[in-house]
Amino acid sequence: MAKAALSIIFVLGLCTVSLAQDSDYYKAIQKPSSTPMQAAQVKRLEENALRDFSQPGSYEVLATSFGNTTERVWAVIYGEVYCNLASDPEQANRVGALVYQWYEGSLSRQGNGLCISLTQNAQASQKQLPFESLFEQSFLIGAISVKGDFPPLSIQNLTEIRRNQLALKKLPETELVRRQEAILAAGHFEAYNYWLFKGARAEQFSEWIKSHKNQFQAWLDWQGQNKFEVGTPDFQRLYLLHQSGRSDAMPSSYERPPKF
Repeated sequence: MAKAALSIIFVLGLCTVSLAQDSDYYKAIQKPSSTPMQAAQVKRLEENALRDFSQPGSYEVLATSFGNTTERVWAVIYGEVYCNLASDPEQANRVGALVYQWYEGSLSRQGNGLCISLTQNAQASQKQLPFESLFEQSFLIGAISVKGDFPPLSIQNLTEIRRNQLALKKLPETELVRRQEAILAAGHFEAYNYWLFKGARAEQFSEWIKSHKNQFQAWLDWQGQNKFEVGTPDFQRLYLLHQSGRSDAMPSSYERPPKF
């Protein structure tokens, strides 16, 4: 399995589109049926998110913007970050439901095979494999070992896929990954995912919580005592591009947060 996974990732890395200009990137990721993306506006949103990385507002807009593109990998990441930072539970439910839909929409069946499409136009340097490809393929590998004829997904299916993806240890240790690992280590990963996606599958959440009230309350208590705080934007697209060697990806006005 591991060797096959590495082979898949390597092949996809060779197919990665490396775009020199941001305007070309934003044009390439647009879907023909979607509302045209305003490149300058999204670029400004990404740069603002780098500066105000601890604030939830930018992540909601970025999530919905990328949700209508070929690069839904950023939609699910920014959407989950927003839900963890948001103070408005109803809005978090709405965005969590969108994250669920983006995950579900990325999976399809072709014959007996499971296919995924979270990225088609990853932007990176020539020196290393794009984060988008790593995320997509680790998610697919996580899905292959989960029993069930999906899509459509259940919250339980998606929870197991995401648990498997984390266990592969293929992703960079970003603030979001560290948060997920902390939740997993505390024993709340199942409850966390039901909390995160309950807006998409309310009936599944209602059925699950009948026999998991104490488990869900324990998660809420832990969440209240362990607020998610973003100390660095290391999960953001522009930040990861810069780390991969694209020095032009980081806006000149960006100031790195101090290390503690």
